[in-house]
Amino acid sequence: MNRSYYTNAIILNLKPVGENNNSVTLLTPDKGIIYATLYGGPKSKLRSQVALWHSGIIWLYEVPEKNQIKISDMDVKNFHQSFGENLFKMYAASLAAELAIKTRCAGSAEQCFTLLLGFLDGMELCDEEQSRLGLIRFLWRYLELMGIRPDTSDSEAFTSDSISYYNIIDNCFTWERDEQSTHLIPVKNRSVQYLAAISNLSPSEVRKIPVDKEVYEEIKQFVFFLLEKNLESELNTIKTGTGIL
Repeated sequence: MNRSYYTNAIILNLKPVGENNNSVTLLTPDKGIIYATLYGGPKSKLRSQVALWHSGIIWLYEVPEKNQIKISDMDVKNFHQSFGENLFKMYAASLAAELAIKTRCAGSAEQCFTLLLGFLDGMELCDEEQSRLGLIRFLWRYLELMGIRPDTSDSEAFTSDSISYYNIIDNCFTWERDEQSTHLIPVKNRSVQYLAAISNLSPSEVRKIPVDKEVYEEIKQFVFFLLEKNLESELNTIKTGTGIL
C-alpha cells in the first residue's frame, strides 16, 4: 500500500499539540476535510509553509496503525498576507472555514474547495469594502451547495421599492402577506434582487452592481439567519465576530 501521496489543500486551522507539533485541518478537493499532524519546532522550514490560509500542493503520509496522517512537505502557491493585517478578512476567512468543516464540505469536496479557494484569493486582491460583499456572495453560493438556497426566480416580479417576504416553511420569497402568518420574514426587494443576481449572473457581472449599506446589512443578517437555522446551531465565528463581520 502506498502510504505517501500529494494533493491540493487549503490550511483551515492550526492547533498546538505538545511542545513542538501542530494539529492541522486541511481542505482538499479529493478527500474533503483532512486532519493531519505537522511535526517540528519553531525553526522547522515546514512551519512557515504550513501556515493558516496558505494553499498549494501538500505531501501527506498515512500511518494507519496509529490512525494518523503526517505532513511531509508543502509547495505554497497562494499566500494571504492581508488576512493578518485586516480583522474583517481574518474573521470572514474563519467563517468560511468553520462552515466547510461543520458541513463536511456540504457533500461535495471539489465544489467546496473551488468555492472557498476563489473566495480567499478574491479577498486577497480586494479592500475591506469589496471583501464584505464578497463574503455575502460566497455564503449565498454556499447555501446552494448545501441545497438550501431560497428560490429567487420570481424576483423580477417584485418592484424594487417595496417589501417581499421570505417564507420559512416553503423556503422561498413571496409578495403575498398573510396577516395571521408567523413564518414570514420581510425582506426588501432590492435585497432579493441582489441575491437573485448572485444566483443568475457571472461573478464579474455581480461585482459591478452597487449595494448600499442598508441593503448590505439586511442581506448579511438574512444569510446568517439561513445558515444557523439550517445548521440548527450557532456559528462560533458569527457569535464572536459581532461588530466585525
